[in-house]
Amino acid sequence: MWSHFGGFLMVTVAGFLWIAIGIAVSKCSARGWNYNIVQGLTYLGASLICAVIVGGRSLGAGTFAFSPFGFFMCCLAGFSNFYIYVFTAKAMQRGPNGLVWGIMQSGLIGTFLMGMIFFGEKPSLPRVAGALLILCGVLVMGLAKDRKSPGGQSGKAWLLFSLCAMLLSMITQCCNTLPSYFPEIGENGASVRTLGMYCGGLLGFAFTTLPGLIRKRDFGCRSEWIMAGILMILNTSASLIFFYRGLDMLAKNGCAGLGYPLSIGVCVIGFSFYSLLILKEKFARLSLIGLGAVCIGIIAVSIR
Repeated sequence: MWSHFGGFLMVTVAGFLWIAIGIAVSKCSARGWNYNIVQGLTYLGASLICAVIVGGRSLGAGTFAFSPFGFFMCCLAGFSNFYIYVFTAKAMQRGPNGLVWGIMQSGLIGTFLMGMIFFGEKPSLPRVAGALLILCGVLVMGLAKDRKSPGGQSGKAWLLFSLCAMLLSMITQCCNTLPSYFPEIGENGASVRTLGMYCGGLLGFAFTTLPGLIRKRDFGCRSEWIMAGILMILNTSASLIFFYRGLDMLAKNGCAGLGYPLSIGVCVIGFSFYSLLILKEKFARLSLIGLGAVCIGIIAVSIR
């Protein structure tokens, strides 16, 4: 009973912590900070923390359990994840932050489609309905009449960036989930998986952002470093303390599939309230309907 409730509680807390990422992207976009620098510093610090944890546990156990395939897929997920927020930041500079965040997180349907198309999984009616709700919600948010954007602009310039972020989110989710289909060659512990994610993010930062920063001798302002430190603590706490432990507890009760949808559902709903109450964004009714459809769809797609 406790493991069942505790699992739900832990993945829910992880979802609340993930809201901070959306707030950080929003703040950086509004204040003209370079979120790529914030991301790079966050990944660097988190990678060092995870490397110390993995090394310490390996020395203590006298052995090092490691799957090259699983680690590689986590690196790919992290590499893709870096660019998710590159596009998300650009979209938030041009459009309503709440809708941008909702569209990006709709990439959750990637794992559902991968399992059905490539691994022959037979989807339940609620999952099919949930996927359709998510797609319809994204379509409605894209077609709804746009209010003025944060910079005083209007139009749909933000939509293309949001859809690119959604596509990359689908890729990230699939890369994270793929090793679970091959447990004999893809199994890694939470610390190793998290380390792989952050190493992949560092590669994305090194390929596209670091060379330009070195050229310009621009290594971020004090505020960007502070933001990166806060995100590093929140991200590592969400992954290592809450989310993966919550998934394990849910798995013992046969409902591990609820982990990602529940966390992301909490994250989307929480950030939507932030955009409405704190940012004072005004959405068209059709946009609100679309956002609501996405939130309901995310929960429904987890039902087996």
